[in-house]
Amino acid sequence: MKSILLLNISLHLLWFCNGQACSEQQEAVKVLRQVQKLLTEHEASYLRGLKALNQRLTQLRDQLLKGEIKDNCPRLKAPRHGRILGGKLKVGHEIHFLCDPGYHLVGSETRTCSKNQTWSGEAALCTGEQVSVTNASSLQPAKCSSFQSTRHCTCDPGYLIQPGALCQDVDECSMFQKNAEAKICVHECINTAGSYLCVCPEGYVLNPHQNTCQDIDECSLEQNSCPRGGLCVNLYGGFICVQPECPKPKQNTSYVKTSVQQCEKSPCLMGSKSCLEAPHSISFHYIALQSQLPAPRVLFTMSAPRSLGDSQRFSITRGKGRGLEVRQAGRHRWELVLSKQLSGPAEIHVDVEMAETSSQGLPGKHIFSVTIYVSKYPF
Repeated sequence: MKSILLLNISLHLLWFCNGQACSEQQEAVKVLRQVQKLLTEHEASYLRGLKALNQRLTQLRDQLLKGEIKDNCPRLKAPRHGRILGGKLKVGHEIHFLCDPGYHLVGSETRTCSKNQTWSGEAALCTGEQVSVTNASSLQPAKCSSFQSTRHCTCDPGYLIQPGALCQDVDECSMFQKNAEAKICVHECINTAGSYLCVCPEGYVLNPHQNTCQDIDECSLEQNSCPRGGLCVNLYGGFICVQPECPKPKQNTSYVKTSVQQCEKSPCLMGSKSCLEAPHSISFHYIALQSQLPAPRVLFTMSAPRSLGDSQRFSITRGKGRGLEVRQAGRHRWELVLSKQLSGPAEIHVDVEMAETSSQGLPGKHIFSVTIYVSKYPF
C-alpha cells in the first residue's frame, strides 16, 4: 500500500512542468502508470489468496469443533481370555492382541487399519489348549514388520511360520532320517532348536561338511596300547592288537617266525613225507570292511614268481562258503574276491593255499592266512 501511495504522489508532482521538460515527464508518467496497474493486480491476487486460506482454516476449525472427523476403522473387541493393546483406529495405526496365561493366540497377533476402513489379518482368538513344555521349547516369536498397511512375518532358518505370529521348530530328524534315500545323518540325528546335529558312534569323527562319519585311524595316531611285538590293525570304529603265532610243531614239522607277519618252515628230516608236504611258509593278513559293502569287490591280491614249466593253483582251504572266492587275474596274479555282502559285526578267517609244482616235480605250498573284520556299521 505504501508503494502505491508514493507512486500517486510522484505522478501528481510530475504535472508541474513547463517547456521542453514536459514531454519527457509525460513519458515517465506513462511508465509509472503501467507499474501502478501491475502492483494493483498483484495486491488484489494476494488479498484473494489470504481470503481463501482464511476460509479453509475456518472450515477445518469448525469440523474439529463439531466432531466431523471420525475414526476410520471400526472398533474391535478384545478376545475372550485376552486383551487388546492400542486404541487409535485411524489409517496406518496398529492394534495388538495378547492372551491370558494358559491360553495361546490363534489368528493375527497384530492388525493394521487399512485405507478402505477395514482391519488387516484375521480375527484373534485365545484357545484354552495350553502349549506343552516340549512344544513351547520349539516355539519362538516371529519377526514381523508392517509396510503400506500390510504385515509380514518371517522366521529364522529351521522354523516354520504358525498362526499367532509364532515360529515352530522344524524337526528335520523326524522328517528325513527314517527315509534311507533322504537321510541327513549316516548314524544318529539329534534335533536342536532351528537345526539338527549328526552324531557318530565311538571310533568315528564327524565330517561337518558332509554330515558323514569318518573312521579314526588309531594305529597311525598311536592311540593304541598294543604291546611290543604286536601288530595294530585299524578297524572301522576301532582297532585290534594281533600277535600272529606260528603253528605248533606237529609230525616232525615246525615253523620259525621270520617277521611279525611271516612264518617259515624249518628244514625237514630225511624221509619225512608229512614235513615235505606241509606249507613252506605262512603269511598273515588282516582286512577291515564296512557292513553291507557292495559286492563283488577285490579284497586281496596274491602273486608269486613262476619259472618256465612250473604250475600254480590257488584255492580256499578254510572258510569256504563265507561269501569269498579266489579268481585268477593274470599269469602270476590271483585275487581274493568278496562275492556277496557281509553283515557285521563279524570276524571271518580264510586260508588261501597256493600249491606249486616245479618242473622237477617238487611240490611247494604257501598259506595266506586272511582275517576279515566286518564293522557293525555301513560306514
